[in-house]
Amino acid sequence: MSASTKSFETQKLEIAGKKIDMNVGGTGTPLMYLHSAGGETDWMPFHEDLSKHFQVHAPAHPGFGMSTGLEQIEDIHDMAWHYVDLFEQLGWRQVPVVGFSLGAWIALEVAILRPELISKLVLVAAAGVRIDGAPIAELFLSDFKKAQELVFYDPESPVVKVAMPLTLDDSRVLMWMRALEATAKVGRNPYLHDPKLPRHLHRIRCPVQIIWGRNDKLIPLAHGEYYAEHLPDANLSVLEQCGHMVPFEKKEEFVEAVIDFVSFGRGERRTPA
Repeated sequence: MSASTKSFETQKLEIAGKKIDMNVGGTGTPLMYLHSAGGETDWMPFHEDLSKHFQVHAPAHPGFGMSTGLEQIEDIHDMAWHYVDLFEQLGWRQVPVVGFSLGAWIALEVAILRPELISKLVLVAAAGVRIDGAPIAELFLSDFKKAQELVFYDPESPVVKVAMPLTLDDSRVLMWMRALEATAKVGRNPYLHDPKLPRHLHRIRCPVQIIWGRNDKLIPLAHGEYYAEHLPDANLSVLEQCGHMVPFEKKEEFVEAVIDFVSFGRGERRTPA
């Protein structure tokens, strides 16, 4: 996008000594988007679509994109406290949050620590729990082809090149590697889950819309079913012919679900057949 048609701005924030980049676009109701381990910190097509209905705030977590401060982050709880600080600095209370994968896990932890901050929560293919018989697959892959096959229903889809680097020559490789390093800092041990999280899910009282791809090979659908069963006020929507990368693979359905839930309170429960 040229500067003349740019539909968002990148704000530079300092949060407790961490220098954070946050893309902001659109007008109206504020909406926080917390990104995945893939580090989709650029302004993506789904951000653009959401910004036609909300003022979208999409920060890069510490250590992702150009955000600094990873040395202050030891685990997922430190990351959650970072977002408590960010909300406080923005003066936000009762704001809707959309979290994807790692970002959804962070959002859950924030909702437990400070329930008054989040009005509604959209969980997309959320990490955070360990399910017997449905383990989270190995995310830390150096082979791009294997990574594409893991996270996409159709690894040959044109949206793959939007979401992630395809080769080592891709200019986004450095950011991809930074994202994996930062993810490892908070999610390597224990692997992409918080053993304490299940016993605190009852504290999350805000309405929750859960969105999952039926064919998610990274974080199986059983995790979505677990959240739907154990969160006090949650609906589960299952998208067919969809893997882990819901906002890319099913952009229209994802955006429509967020708009319906955040704006109108409609969440559709689609249980697996």
